[in-house]
Parts: sequence; C-alpha cells; structure tokens
Amino acid sequence: MDPMFPPLPDDLNSLSDEDLVALEAEHVAALQMVREDNREFTGDLNAVQIVEQTTVGRAQLQAIRDHNATLASAIENYQSIISELTSDVAETEEEPVDEDEAKAVVLAAEDVLVIEEIVVEDESASSAAALSFRRPPAPTKERQPLPEPEQKIGSALVAAGYSHEWVTPGTEFGPNEFAKVVIEKSRRLGRPNKNLNGTEEKYLLASASFEFPEDRKLTDNLSDNARKVHALQNTDGHSLVASGGLCAPLTPIYSIPNFATNARPVRDALPSFNADRGGVTVPVPTTLAAAADAITVITEAEDALGGTYATKSCLAQTCLEYVETAVTIISHCREYGNLNARAWPESIAYENAITMAEHSRTAEGYLLDRIKAQSINLTTANVYSTTNDLIYAITRAASAIRYILRADDNLAIRAMIPRWVPDNMVSDVSATPFDRFINRQRATEILRMAGVEPSFYIDTPSTGTTQGFADATAGALQDFPDVAQYALYVEGAFIHVDGGTLNLGLVRDSTLNSTNDFQEFGETFENVARLAPEQAAYWLTSEVCPSGSFPALATALAC
Repeated sequence: MDPMFPPLPDDLNSLSDEDLVALEAEHVAALQMVREDNREFTGDLNAVQIVEQTTVGRAQLQAIRDHNATLASAIENYQSIISELTSDVAETEEEPVDEDEAKAVVLAAEDVLVIEEIVVEDESASSAAALSFRRPPAPTKERQPLPEPEQKIGSALVAAGYSHEWVTPGTEFGPNEFAKVVIEKSRRLGRPNKNLNGTEEKYLLASASFEFPEDRKLTDNLSDNARKVHALQNTDGHSLVASGGLCAPLTPIYSIPNFATNARPVRDALPSFNADRGGVTVPVPTTLAAAADAITVITEAEDALGGTYATKSCLAQTCLEYVETAVTIISHCREYGNLNARAWPESIAYENAITMAEHSRTAEGYLLDRIKAQSINLTTANVYSTTNDLIYAITRAASAIRYILRADDNLAIRAMIPRWVPDNMVSDVSATPFDRFINRQRATEILRMAGVEPSFYIDTPSTGTTQGFADATAGALQDFPDVAQYALYVEGAFIHVDGGTLNLGLVRDSTLNSTNDFQEFGETFENVARLAPEQAAYWLTSEVCPSGSFPALATALAC
C-alpha cells in the first residue's frame, strides 16, 4: 500500500530550499485531493486508512512549515546582527549636488578621453612616451542598436493525454492543478524500487504553446504579406532577404521516445512461489462429487426392513494424482556493435527497452496460455450488447463455481479480462438511451458489482481470437475484437512458478571481440500451476458487441 504523502527525511536540514518548497506543495495538493474525495488518488484505501494517512500528512506539512518558519527567523536574526556589527562603516547619505556642478560632471562625462601610448624605439625615451587625446567617434546609424522586440510572458498549461473529472485533455489549468496531476500520476505508477535496474519512462501530462505575433504571420493575402515584410525593412535600404537555403547541418535528435511498458499484470495477479529446483509437484484435488459415495440416506422404513435396505456405504480413500510443473525458459538476447554503443548510447538504451517489453509480452502470453490450458473452456453467445452479455456470463459462471465447490458467498473470484473490455463497455453504454456516459473506472466498478475482482491483461493468448490489435495502416479504423477471452477462477487457484532470473547483462567472448561486438543476455524461468480443483477455474470465450441493445419491454430473454 503506497502512502498518500511522501515520507520526510530524518533531518529536514538536508533538503534544499527548492526541495522544501516542492515537498510543501506536494503535501498541500495531496490534502486538497483528500478533501475533494478523489477516489483515483485514494485508490482502494478504506476510510480508516485514509484518516490515518491524512493525519500523518497533516503533521508532516506542519513540520515542514515550522521548519521554514525557523529558517526565516534565523535569516532575519542573522541580518539584524550583521546590520548592527557593520553600523560603524555604513555609508552616509550622499549630499545633494549643486546644479552647476552637475552640469560640469555631464560635460566631463561626454568628453571621454582615450589614452593611446606611443611606443618609441629608444627604451630611455619610453618613460616619456607621448600621449595623444581624442574623443571616440559617435556610432553610425548602421551600428545603432535595434529596439528589443516585445516579448510575450508566459503561456497557459494545457492538459495533454490525461483525463480526470477535473482535468480533461485540452483544458487549461494552473500550477496547483498541474502539481496535483503529477502527484496522482506518480501514485498510479507506484514508487520506483531503487534496487531494480529499470529504464526511464516519460509521460506527457501537459503542454504549452507559444503563438507567433500577427505581424510575423504570412497568409494568402499578398498585400498584407508585403506590408508586414516592408515593416521589417530599415530606412537606409537594408531589407529582409531570403537566405538561399540552409548551409549548416540540422541539429540531430539522439533521444528516441519509448512508450512500451514492462508491466506484468498476469504474473502480478498470481501468488508467486519460488521453484529453485526447476519446478513443483502438486496434487490434483477433487470436488464434492468425488465424495458422493461416502454419504448414505436411510429412512425409518428402510431401517426397519434391514438387510440391504439399511446398508450404509463407506468410501475408501484413493490417493490423489500428482502433476509436475517444470519452469519454462523465456530468454532475451541482443547483439550490438561496440562503436555504435559509444557513438549512440541512446539507441542502445531504446533497443534494450523495447526488447524487454517484447519479453514481457511473450511471457505474459505464455502464462495466459497455461491458465487457459488448465481451465474448463466455455463459450457464450452475443444476445444484446457487451455490458449485458458479459455481466450475464460472469454472474452465471461465478454462481456455478460457488455451487459446485459449495463455497461461501464471500469466496473471492478473480476475473482475468482483456484491457480493452472496459473501453468496449464505455462505447456500449454510450449507445444506450439512459445514463449514456461512463468512464473506465465506472466500467470496472460494474464488473465488481457482478461479484468478481477484475484484473486486466494487456497481451493475448496464442490460441482463439486475438485479444490485441494489428499495426494500423491507411484505411478503415480497426474495430474491437468481436470475442473476449477471459479467465474466471477462485483466488489462489493458480500460482506463478518462479524459477528466478538469469541476467548475464553484457556478454563478451573471443568470437564477439573479433567482430567488435557485444551481447545483452538474460532469461526468466517461470510457469503456472493449478492448485485448486478443475471446477474452480473457467476460461470463457464470449461474443461481444458494443451495440447498446437492450430487451424491449414486451420481449423476454430467451433462456
């Protein structure tokens, strides 16, 4: 659970003035979001946890302000002491200058003399070098400084690619709102682990545009353009002329933007167990149906008859079957030239980043395949629309699992759903006549209302309808997949078998050295094992369509 307020160092004196100002602003922005009951900021924290953390944050803010007040008092005290210690040498106030004397000073200032030393050959005469006096010539009109162009000060911040109930893309907001956006985005991403070697990721939260003044904009009006250009001409004949093209090379941009993430939502949704021996062996548990022969029901009449009518059955134990799950190797390797790595390190960093993102995509897809293979595969058809059909399918499946396992109503059921499904639900609800506009958060809450805890995977299993999108080309925009593949299972039914990571990093050998190359190599050892009975895990393939359709008042759902 990430804290809502950043922790304070043991000694506030270790922070710079800029750090103290930023720390105070972050606390104020966090308190403001708590006051506004910002659910995206507080996340899954309950009321008690929010009160506890807000109490800590308020105390930390007071500590920061007390520290700043102490510093201000110390500075004021220092200035007072210095003023007292230096009072004896304080400059006296200048006496007013007589008007005639002032005119004389001005005339003397105008007669600035430049002394030129005349070098003579005879050293003995150098001490008596002749001195000439001359007035520096006034600068010509060409050398007169041009007036400074009027500068525009500041530009409004505009939200970029970030949506919130109080900040939507394209709206303007001030520094305080921007600070809140930065804090909330940081909280969503989580605090970085300093012990892990990660890559830099940049997120565009806001932008500022600076407009050209009207007198520097050329349009299709030729007379206006001529007037604007003529206004830049000097009166002595010097004018603005074309440069004839660029002679200097353009500035290269070496940095490469990377939008790919190394997130592993499937792995992170599973409890992970270390398998330092290369895998695990787990028993295959049975359900209640396997114990049916252990139960006997005898009425009073049957008991009176005796014999076979009153015989009670007794089920002998059968040893459970064990299944071995060995780890699978998923490696990544890139080869680079030594010279290129020295000349363009940004390119090497970018290639490594997208390679690790592709490794994450491959590993996540493999885990999805393993969950699908160890689950009961079921299908549902499209009847009305995405939201209605998914809720109908999920509630049916969850009810069946609880019944078959004879589980408590509080049994936690995990739904591993494609990331695009909430977007599909948003589009679906917008086509309905009532309550038409919801966001992704509301769509997720609707799924929770169906009795499951959703996790969203960002890749796709290798079989069935793909849950991803192809590279876009010119033409019609791609539609959502018409089939959603998702897992529904009892929390803890699957575990992530973690065999660790082998990260050799930079690799060199005689063969690579001969070609002046090196490699970056690493691999993970992982798999998925099922601990729960087979009936505790479903893999559903549901047809979906964001049509916004719903049953008419006189038309019932065909069951």
